[in-house]
Amino acid sequence: MTRTEAVNHTSGSAGRAVVVFTDLDGTLMDHDSYDVAPAQAALEALAARSIPVVPVTSKTRIELVPLLARLGLSGPAIAENGAVIVNTDGSPDIADAREKIDLALDALPKNIRKAMICFCDMEIEQIAAATGLTLADATRAAMREASEPFMWQGDAPPLTTLTEILGETLEKFDLRLTQGGRFFHIVPPRDKAAAISALLSEQTPRPQSWVLGDGPNDVSMLLAADRGALIANEHVNTQRSLPADHNLYMSRVSGPAGWHEAITAFLAAEFG
Repeated sequence: MTRTEAVNHTSGSAGRAVVVFTDLDGTLMDHDSYDVAPAQAALEALAARSIPVVPVTSKTRIELVPLLARLGLSGPAIAENGAVIVNTDGSPDIADAREKIDLALDALPKNIRKAMICFCDMEIEQIAAATGLTLADATRAAMREASEPFMWQGDAPPLTTLTEILGETLEKFDLRLTQGGRFFHIVPPRDKAAAISALLSEQTPRPQSWVLGDGPNDVSMLLAADRGALIANEHVNTQRSLPADHNLYMSRVSGPAGWHEAITAFLAAEFG
């Protein structure tokens, strides 16, 4: 296992190992304070069973370095909405060159580009103000390798409408648009679900995936999971992006408390 070596798993009721993949902001971490405390007991319960937790986030690889240490996590991670896979040794697998996004932004009609406030347009202090991050963390957030977050001036249109507005230009550069809890993101085709699949495919037999997230950019990975949990989101209505026949666990509360709720339910269902 080149990416995930030295990861030991507890087998679930189906006799397959379990790996937890989780979004961070608004899921494992509080949307505003970035607090993890309400999820700590669930993290410890997973650790007691040697079930690894793999972050899957819009954050950058550089942002994840101190976060992984703070959370007590080791092993692989997925950054920038799937565009960057961080191997166990810290080396990156980058889906596409960041320069392609610069070319796409330059090719947009001027009135559309003017309505977009991208991270690349902002000073570090502005990123900190928009995210609630410290200046040091905002500096790490700006170090994009394969994606670009942005806000829309004025009232943001729905994701489907914005995709139509930007779609023709993004398609020329083989780029996509997705939406997180705070920002829209221009990304390469490899999304969170595809990055998870790449990690799981390296393990034989393929482990069970327990996946947790709260935003529209998490839907594809939730629907592809063996057990998926949509964590309640007070800021974005992610439920409208779900098919009617989904079987996701729907948490009653948001953020790390909802994460604790879902993991506790998954552990009880899998191990009794």
